[in-house]
Amino acid sequence: MKNSDGFIKNLGELIAIESVETKAEKDAPFGKNVKAALTWFLNLAESFGFKTVNYDNYAGEIVYGDGQEIGIIGHLDVVPAGTGWNFPPFTLTEKDGYLIGRGVGDDKGAMLMTLYALKELKDSGAICNKKFRFFVGTNEESGWKDAEYLKTKTTLPEYGFSPDGNFPVSYAEKGFYYVNINLPPFKNFGAIKGGTVINAVCAHAEVYPKAEFDKTLLAKHGLSFEDGKVISRGVAAHGSQPQLGKNALLPLFEFLKDCGENVGDYIDYLFKDKWEIAKMKNEQGYLTFSPDLAQELKNGGTQILCDMRIPAPFTLKTVNEKLSVAPLDITVIDHEHPPVMTDKDGKFVQTLLKAYNAITGENQTPVSMGGSTFARVFKKGCAFGPEFDGENYHMHEADERVKKDLFINSYEIYKKAIFDLAALKEDI
Repeated sequence: MKNSDGFIKNLGELIAIESVETKAEKDAPFGKNVKAALTWFLNLAESFGFKTVNYDNYAGEIVYGDGQEIGIIGHLDVVPAGTGWNFPPFTLTEKDGYLIGRGVGDDKGAMLMTLYALKELKDSGAICNKKFRFFVGTNEESGWKDAEYLKTKTTLPEYGFSPDGNFPVSYAEKGFYYVNINLPPFKNFGAIKGGTVINAVCAHAEVYPKAEFDKTLLAKHGLSFEDGKVISRGVAAHGSQPQLGKNALLPLFEFLKDCGENVGDYIDYLFKDKWEIAKMKNEQGYLTFSPDLAQELKNGGTQILCDMRIPAPFTLKTVNEKLSVAPLDITVIDHEHPPVMTDKDGKFVQTLLKAYNAITGENQTPVSMGGSTFARVFKKGCAFGPEFDGENYHMHEADERVKKDLFINSYEIYKKAIFDLAALKEDI
């Protein structure tokens, strides 16, 4: 990096803006701090000599070059600091070889790296055969309303990458859907309550009894009885990898069945895969289905919210044919995050991959992922760094951090990828 001191100074300024979504204000759809981060970033880009566009403070765009369009998209909004920090979350701290602060990894650090890499390309005088359109998001963490607004204001490039994923390069992402299952009220128990969010395996679930029950069933199912409630404890994991956790809802359902409640079908389909959707597999992996959140309905029944990830090239239509055979009250919510896949042997993916391998000295191949990234706003999008496999960036946690030497490596990878894409004379 030619100007590492300037980069660190700018990163500190950007981290200092507490760009957490707050109540909308005039000309600030996601709050004044998010707007401040966007304004700061676009002003910096203009000071570097780039043309910029502000899409009504929903998102921004930085433009450089001519030719086939290549998209880049990331975001400046961050999740709340939360508790447990050993360092001030909105002050960039350098300690023991780490850069620490909210957004240093997700996604302010990578956004700034990409901007600096584009600046090096522009300042180098190298021929640029591509038109880079660098989109600056502001609502990735809480709804993607920025991306939705962008699509109403401009046409996005066909190819693009997001510096908000993992290296070496992800060529495919599973489709992401919510599946809601409604259960009628139980005879002798209240509604089940459990889980924290729909994309995390339920680690705690409970139900309160309305009548006496067989206490010996608690030990049978590994449950406890506390403060008048039957408690089930499991192990959390990301909803895209439910096999890494232990769902607390299953033993609670099995307990209810032994207590005479009519929940056999729910066990068979939600946990035992009677509809056989979890057997659906292709090169991107298996379909995953995780019942993660339980809440009470107005009628006293229970709603189970499930995280479902469909690997490309399967579609929701294919899966719905299997879901429809179950005698359950099912609603599938489509957030318009369908499965996406870009040719892993094509020029775009291979250019990104070769940049990674050249800088790291490795010989990796493209990967697919179960998560959903901003890359999917492009028809053929890839998540491309900044996380390295095996490194813990403490994303969304206290003391979010990145090793400083990994920052340098990430920057060099982005720089080479951008220079190599710019040098391509033919269309991708």
